[in-house]
Amino acid sequence: MAQNFSTKIPFDGKNLLAIVIPALRNNGMHYEVNIVGFPRFWLRWGVSDRFELASHSGKGVPDALVLAVSDEIEKRI
Repeated sequence: MAQNFSTKIPFDGKNLLAIVIPALRNNGMHYEVNIVGFPRFWLRWGVSDRFELASHSGKGVPDALVLAVSDEIEKRI
């Protein structure tokens, strides 16, 4: 299983510290993302062949931030 990692995410002219925690669930690998100032959200690999928000998570998280985190996860897997 992949290991937890932290990374700086470029977003809105700032570098935000993101803590990413992978978890294998019954419906695939999910990545819990924690960034100060934003609600916790989970990403998973979707049918569109890219990372997407897991259902019922990420309310209030900008799409540009989700894409930036997705890029960082892809670099690490």
